[in-house]
Amino acid sequence: MRINRRFLSSLAVCSTVLFVVFRSRPTVEFANDPNTDTGKRSAGQRQIDKGQTYRYVTPSLAELGPRRSVPKMNTDILMLTRVPNAGAELLVLMLQRLQGYNAFKHIRLPPGDHRLLSSLQEELLVEEITNIVRQEAIPLSFDGDVRFLNFSKFGRQPPSFIALLRNPLHFRNLQRYREGQEKSGLESRAIPMFCGQDPRCTVMNNKWALQRAKANIIEWYPVVGILDCMEQSINVLEQKFPYFFRGAKEMYKKIRKYIRNGIPFDSFDFNRSGLRCLGPKKKYVSDIPYTLDPREKDYLVRLFEDELKLYRWLKFRLFNETLKSVIGT
Repeated sequence: MRINRRFLSSLAVCSTVLFVVFRSRPTVEFANDPNTDTGKRSAGQRQIDKGQTYRYVTPSLAELGPRRSVPKMNTDILMLTRVPNAGAELLVLMLQRLQGYNAFKHIRLPPGDHRLLSSLQEELLVEEITNIVRQEAIPLSFDGDVRFLNFSKFGRQPPSFIALLRNPLHFRNLQRYREGQEKSGLESRAIPMFCGQDPRCTVMNNKWALQRAKANIIEWYPVVGILDCMEQSINVLEQKFPYFFRGAKEMYKKIRKYIRNGIPFDSFDFNRSGLRCLGPKKKYVSDIPYTLDPREKDYLVRLFEDELKLYRWLKFRLFNETLKSVIGT
């Protein structure tokens, strides 16, 4: 009986092992088997199928779950964050005119009002931009009246963000202050544009909003130009994104010549001979020299305290990038 039990136990173990082996054996198609569909194909097709013995299936993004990763940023797609009253239209003009020269396409998003977006509105806009990218041939550049969008929050690859900033103590804010219209000046602040869609981003001189804006700039904005340092800004843009901004320095020289003559850059046009101006001459109030008396300066410095901190930090950052390009590091 003891021998029979050992024999039966050994037989059961062997049967189990053989069952597992045969069940786990990969399916193989033999190209020369006449009883299979492969064997019934033409001789040329059978020759191709000889090397296709195994079939491998990659997991979907849903199956990957938390293991999936989205690339950091797409350097072939630019998104210009338009800070109000900071000269963003100058960069828009350059992108519009350089797109034919550098073989990319610039797309203007529908007009907005820089207001906060709900989480659903944010997701829908991210999806809309992603669909445009899928339909169009890259490289692409975008601009729109929208605060920073966190594409990675919705599992989408972010574009490379750029922006243009100016000193908050500019003439228009001084003019608003003198006319009692400080509120319109506060609505053109830069920090909310970089901070994003959180309601705390709209609070004036909020340290959390300032730090969030800096963190977003460090992570998602390779270049933030300074309007009163435009030549350095263009140099860095051309270095970081040569495909988009090749030839921008020459174009800016022509634009600057017309701006100095009091011609607004939104009435420029191009022909084969280069840049020409359309429309009447107009003096920009932002180009008029002005001086602040001590009382006005003290008030505006306190009003735009965090805006000044962001401006000086970004100016220092731009100069560092300029220095790196000069020494070739």
